[in-house]
Amino acid sequence: MSNLKTREKLKKLFDTLDADDRLLIVIFPDPDAIASAWALKRLIRYKVQSVDIAALRETKRLDNLAMIRLLRIPILRFEECQIEIYTKLAIVDSQPHHFAELEGLSFDILIDHHPVDREFDAAFQDINPTYGATATILTEYLRAAKIKPSTYLATALFYGIKTDTQNFVLRGIEKDIQAFRYLFNYINQTILRKIETSELSLKNLSYFKKAFNNMEVNLRRHRVFLFLGKVESPDICVILADFLLRIYEISWSIVAGIYEETVVIIFRSDGYRRDAGQLATKAFGEIGKAGGHKEMARAEIPLANLSPFISNLSRSKAKRIKEIKAYVKGRIKEMGL
Repeated sequence: MSNLKTREKLKKLFDTLDADDRLLIVIFPDPDAIASAWALKRLIRYKVQSVDIAALRETKRLDNLAMIRLLRIPILRFEECQIEIYTKLAIVDSQPHHFAELEGLSFDILIDHHPVDREFDAAFQDINPTYGATATILTEYLRAAKIKPSTYLATALFYGIKTDTQNFVLRGIEKDIQAFRYLFNYINQTILRKIETSELSLKNLSYFKKAFNNMEVNLRRHRVFLFLGKVESPDICVILADFLLRIYEISWSIVAGIYEETVVIIFRSDGYRRDAGQLATKAFGEIGKAGGHKEMARAEIPLANLSPFISNLSRSKAKRIKEIKAYVKGRIKEMGL
């Protein structure tokens, strides 16, 4: 995207907003989304009456909590927001149909780097799946607006690009590298190191023990599958999926768990042959929310949607969990993994 095109998009973004607007930026709180939302807030804070950032899920991953705390990023909880007081809605690093809570809401601004599988009527849209991170898009906007990011904002954007590109091992284009280099001049490396190393707490270790005792390895398919049953947070599924993919013989790690009334399935792959996002959508998209990138994907299935496939969801907890595990594992097997 040329500088001229970036400036044109920036003008269109500003034209979408009015001075008396109250804008709510909605995110799923991972580092790329958090940084992108904060950068968008910085871009438009003097062009509207107010800007708030709201997270659709409670932030529980320790590195994300460290990022928010150490960089002092103000984030509200979506369920506590009075939507009616906002005149405009934005979503970054995701798309509205990914979340049941957003059904019926109209978004005015949509900025993302995930693949698109439907049309949107947002007045301003910038969706570019070639980018490794949405934070790269927002960094380009800041530069086009001639806004030098603060140390904290630069550190957030730098970390967002770093995590979503997996240190440029799994994805990233020249634009991501350019943004990464630019931001490096302004970051706080001490804070960055603390954020990156804040991944585990003592209570997480019990899940690792459970993983080692219960993971199912298929060496012929270079796949490890783990079903955790009930989990305190879906983030532990993400942590373990990332960890298990580090095993030399493994090209696919799939970790599932039941959080409240939802089955959460996390996919990680080396991205060499098959697309994790497409596989997740094909396997579970018809009964839940599913999608992602070639190397990482996620599916969330309300337990109620499994009733046609599970003989009796009201039966004992142990039997129900066993049947849910069998269904998830069966669908993954049907996909050729």
